[in-house]
Amino acid sequence: MKARKILGIYRHPRFSNNAVEADRLILEEAIAEWKRVSPEALEVEMCEEAELVSTKGRFDLVLTMAQAEESLQAIEEAFPHTLVCNSPRAIRNCYRKKMSTILSEKNVNYVPFQLLLTDGSQNPELEAGESYWMKRSDFHAICDDDVTLAESPEELAAKLAAFQQRNVREVILQKHIHGDIYKFYGVKGKFFRPIRVRKLLDESGTTPNFATLEKFASASAEALELLVYGGDAILDSQGKFHLIDVNDWPSFRICRDEAAKAIAQLCVAQLQTVAKETPRSAAFAATRA
Repeated sequence: MKARKILGIYRHPRFSNNAVEADRLILEEAIAEWKRVSPEALEVEMCEEAELVSTKGRFDLVLTMAQAEESLQAIEEAFPHTLVCNSPRAIRNCYRKKMSTILSEKNVNYVPFQLLLTDGSQNPELEAGESYWMKRSDFHAICDDDVTLAESPEELAAKLAAFQQRNVREVILQKHIHGDIYKFYGVKGKFFRPIRVRKLLDESGTTPNFATLEKFASASAEALELLVYGGDAILDSQGKFHLIDVNDWPSFRICRDEAAKAIAQLCVAQLQTVAKETPRSAAFAATRA
């Protein structure tokens, strides 16, 4: 039997804020696990995001962590009939401005947001005494300063100017919600794991309803067309979860072993589904960008 050809694309270090090695490890370990459990032989090729424009060939499935628009265009042009996980369209959906727009229209309790130009030409709607998170509106955080808290109008103005100096033209503004911070990780139909990463509430607080968080996360991933995803949520003092971020293919460094197995299972299932489809192009069209 002819081996299935697989391409794995590493994320450019520019987009791996404090997680370069972890990002590479989850891709490598997922593919290693896939090779272990696959009923078919796999022939794997790996490439850097920066090498995409020169990467050619026919592949049965592409696993990509690429982020830049030029990279997504290169994937679409080079592999127009190939199953891609996550698809370029799904990755674009996770650019923060588009993600916020999509999720604000869904019943997933995404924190309301404002769009604010960094040139100081707008007057944001601020509630007295409240703090606000400022986040670049295009990609997720490329550096630590891309997500920052302003605790006064004066601090907000100063940080807007700092964004502009770094050539960030627009930010998302969201009111701060006090509570415990949770990260969640998911692989569609295979895996979901919420993990508290910062405790701020008193021990007498309510027990978190993880079924609700999974419902919000799964619905968000569906709306964004993600197969492999992660995100962040706040649990407030009333026991209510608020989504503040959903992203494509995180590093899974808190639960990498479990995630790698789930991604491998997903890949096996995806190839089996494609193999049953006739014609093949119909299956590809349903999953590609």
